[in-house]
Amino acid sequence: MATNPAPANTTVSNLSDLSKKTNTDVMVGIRRKTKEYALFDDTPDEKITPSGNEMRLVLDINYQTGGSYIPDGGYEDQATTVTPEHGTFTFVQLNKRYSFTTLAKGFDAKGRAGYIQRQIQFQAIKAVEAIARKVGVPTYGFSTATVAVVKTTNSAGAAQTDIELKNSFGTTLLPGTSAAGKVYNTNLFRVGEPVALVRGSTVQDFGVVVASPAASGTAGNIDVTFNGSVTPTVGDLLVYAAAVTDTALTGTDTNRWPVGLLDMLTSASVHGLATTDAPEWQAGYANTAGGRMSYQVQEAMANAIDNLSGSEMNRVIYSQGVRRDMIAGERAALRYDNSSQMDWNGEVGTKGVKYFTSVLVPPGMFIGYNNDAIGKKMLSDKPDYEGGPDIFSLDKVQDKGAVTASFDFIYARICNSRRGIGYAANLTESP
Repeated sequence: MATNPAPANTTVSNLSDLSKKTNTDVMVGIRRKTKEYALFDDTPDEKITPSGNEMRLVLDINYQTGGSYIPDGGYEDQATTVTPEHGTFTFVQLNKRYSFTTLAKGFDAKGRAGYIQRQIQFQAIKAVEAIARKVGVPTYGFSTATVAVVKTTNSAGAAQTDIELKNSFGTTLLPGTSAAGKVYNTNLFRVGEPVALVRGSTVQDFGVVVASPAASGTAGNIDVTFNGSVTPTVGDLLVYAAAVTDTALTGTDTNRWPVGLLDMLTSASVHGLATTDAPEWQAGYANTAGGRMSYQVQEAMANAIDNLSGSEMNRVIYSQGVRRDMIAGERAALRYDNSSQMDWNGEVGTKGVKYFTSVLVPPGMFIGYNNDAIGKKMLSDKPDYEGGPDIFSLDKVQDKGAVTASFDFIYARICNSRRGIGYAANLTESP
């Protein structure tokens, strides 16, 4: 029997080599910069000449006494003047690097048409993202640079699973026992984060976070793969440690962070000046009773800051959970005659006060301050994404077809008035 070929259609996939492979632009699906990166942009620039020797913060924080009502022709008042106090501060140096090959440099010079986005520009953007993160987290911590504390002792091994965390930034004010506290502790560590386990002043080993929260799903735990066998022990510290080569404590962030808000609010000594030597060198308001944050507590904080520092509380930083609980409380207190007049979005605030919240604000915290109570000084411009790769210094890798790009953000955060800052802690959080 005679046959003919069956009808055939040529499909697009048959001739796919005639079509281009195409891509969208790089679509951003994450928050790149921490909100804290811009938090202190409007704080005053400290009026001081930068020095590599000693920079002193001169403080008028002692009350003057005296003054006499005298009789006609009587003896006059004692001629006394109290002395000022002083602290010292130093700059911190935040370094971030990335590398690319000389082949990539060639593509950047002559082959940009083949890029969705320039490789070197993308790398610069991601480097600034890391810088913003490392500015954001220390905003709330201590200059000691502790990120969290080990809560329970694990078995020995290099691949450490379910390291249980407590005491965010090393303080019992943030124990990490609540659901919000456990989530917060894990939020302080990102997958791929280089860390070190420190006991006393000795590095036990360096490692990398491989799961946060832990792969087991246990809240408040992380998994870390260390370079060698370690035994995470109760009280050990976890710190960031992204420097190369150095295997000592100096290869970690330890004691390298700027003065943070918890320093200003709770430390016995800030800028080298102890509260025992200067009683007015302490927070203007402290309330750890907990419960739902109320307007009355905010007003008490504002009153204390005004009474003790002579300044107006015009800034507030509060956790997202505390904000949600405040909204819930305010809405529960409202009564509506007509449901059609009720707004869906509850809002809390006070005229003249700028409110700030982010995922990095410690749980249960409400911090109020006067904007002039905190100062800053920078020796380098704060990098932004628009700066691109041109803001980075380039260094050819010896004997390799590669280049390292480096940026140093050098700055100081300075507390001008501890009495101009106050806080409430252990507050109720709404999920």
